Amino acid sequence: MRKLLIIRKALLLLVILQLSVVVAIAQHKIFLLHPTVSNIENIMSLIDQKVIDIPDLQMIGVYYDKEAFDYSKSEKYLKEKKIANYTLMKISGELNVGNIYRENDCTPAFKKIVQEADAILFFGGPDIQPSIYGEKQHLLTEVTDPNRHLMETSLFFHLIGGSRNPDFKPLLLQKPGLIVRAFCLGMQTMNVAAGGTLIQDIPVEVYHISTAEGMLAVDAKNQHHNYHTQLNPGFDVSWGMLHPIKISPNGYLHDLCLNMEQQQPTILSSHHQAAGKKGKDLEITATSMDGKIIEGLQHRTFKEVVGVQFHPEQSSLYLPGSHYTSAPGSDYSPNEQLIKEKSLEFHKKFWRDFSEKVARIK
Repeated sequence: MRKLLIIRKALLLLVILQLSVVVAIAQHKIFLLHPTVSNIENIMSLIDQKVIDIPDLQMIGVYYDKEAFDYSKSEKYLKEKKIANYTLMKISGELNVGNIYRENDCTPAFKKIVQEADAILFFGGPDIQPSIYGEKQHLLTEVTDPNRHLMETSLFFHLIGGSRNPDFKPLLLQKPGLIVRAFCLGMQTMNVAAGGTLIQDIPVEVYHISTAEGMLAVDAKNQHHNYHTQLNPGFDVSWGMLHPIKISPNGYLHDLCLNMEQQQPTILSSHHQAAGKKGKDLEITATSMDGKIIEGLQHRTFKEVVGVQFHPEQSSLYLPGSHYTSAPGSDYSPNEQLIKEKSLEFHKKFWRDFSEKVARIK
């Protein structure tokens, strides 16, 4: 009888252990594009600071095997830092300008991502080749990683569809609540994927200025890049500009700002390109203070597909001790400036909303 009780207890313990394994496996999965060491560090810092606060979080960094970036550095970093909840996913297949707006070799991988993901994040980066959006390349457009753009544009098109192939059934029709956030280049990719175009150089095309000195004379509220970097080569000048944006009277960013003291939050940006003609089913959620540059986009049908032309993912915004040089002899703290301009809460609320929505997914 005693042996029978021991066996029953052992079986009960085994069942409990098996249930624990099942619970452990039921993690929240976020797929992150362009998993460079820098992007990994930023996200891990936001998690460490509880800016992103999601239980049982599993992160999968997604990249295309033909990209210019060497992701072995990321693999080495993850191993050395013993980051167990961040793994890498390599996508392979033939991509070109002629097949990115339809099913292609990468479609099975894209479907797998949508099936497993609770959220997808698209990060910043270099210029997209204009051939993707049907234009010729300006002399000031610098394309350094065309294969990255082929894959990320095709993935975004698979998610939301677009006017370049109106008969295509977007994958989000099967999962319309999937949370997608796109930063800087990510928002530009979102616009291009939906059928839009890009302004290839803001200074020349929008402000009709062709010199760094000329752009520095523009009201700082409407500067989208720190042009001191061009005037001080070799000097450690930060790339970003802190400036306010104008929130549209509708959409995600408007809802985010409800009951907040600051209705024109200061953000961090660095870009010389911007969304031009709007892509299919995209709505503007924010602009520059002069109204000339789109700062936010949201999909009309898939409401959780949100793009911003700035960088809420930069960990320095949330770190009190971080300081940068805006120009030789001029230092500043992004965190202190956001606090002073009552805009830090906007950024924290952005991630709090993201975290709560992901955490609610079962």
